[in-house]
Amino acid sequence: MSYPDAQETPEEKWAYLRKGIIEWWSPEDHDFPWRKPDDEWKLLVTEILLQRTRASAVAQLYDDFFERFPTPESLAEASTEEVGDAIYSLGLAWRAKYISQLGDQLAELTGEVPDTRDGLKELPGVGPYVSGAFQVLHRNQPDSFVDSNVVRLLGRYFGFEWDGETRRRKWFLQFVDRLFEHEYEPSRFGYALLDFTREVCAPSPNCEVCPVRERCHFAAEHKQARI
Repeated sequence: MSYPDAQETPEEKWAYLRKGIIEWWSPEDHDFPWRKPDDEWKLLVTEILLQRTRASAVAQLYDDFFERFPTPESLAEASTEEVGDAIYSLGLAWRAKYISQLGDQLAELTGEVPDTRDGLKELPGVGPYVSGAFQVLHRNQPDSFVDSNVVRLLGRYFGFEWDGETRRRKWFLQFVDRLFEHEYEPSRFGYALLDFTREVCAPSPNCEVCPVRERCHFAAEHKQARI
């Protein structure tokens, strides 16, 4: 089969993907409460709430959660059971322990969130994804992050097989850095990427509305199969 990228350079293919994602996105159509300026500690807690969870579900309890825990100290004083009760509707109850421990650490830091990605990763519940996403999305700093949605996007677009461990493999971590080598505003591109992988290159892909389908291996294979 002749794929759509047969005559283009790797950088041209990357550039086409980045441009398609950023031009598809609009902030007006993707408004969530944590995408506005707020205390950094709240935004960090929110990134943990968002792990493996629909953004719409987090949005529904966002205001109630931070009315219940308006300061790091109030979160630190709460029991794991209280935190678990506050986020019960999200599932993944194991997060309550980490959020409670994070409250303890943030209270000790008087709400000051560490400045660096390495410093962030020393906090309870903050791993490579949360630390990278926090730097990109909430501090507008050049960095990278990867989750299963990003793996799926790149696997389809470039035409390689992936599994649940791909996002942890060294070769892929080096590969995904290329996606974040751009001149766009970091937070704008980061949010565009999150929304694109949720709405367009979703588990059930919406290839008909995808702006990069003309150079996507997955779309080319399915077009050929239909023919």
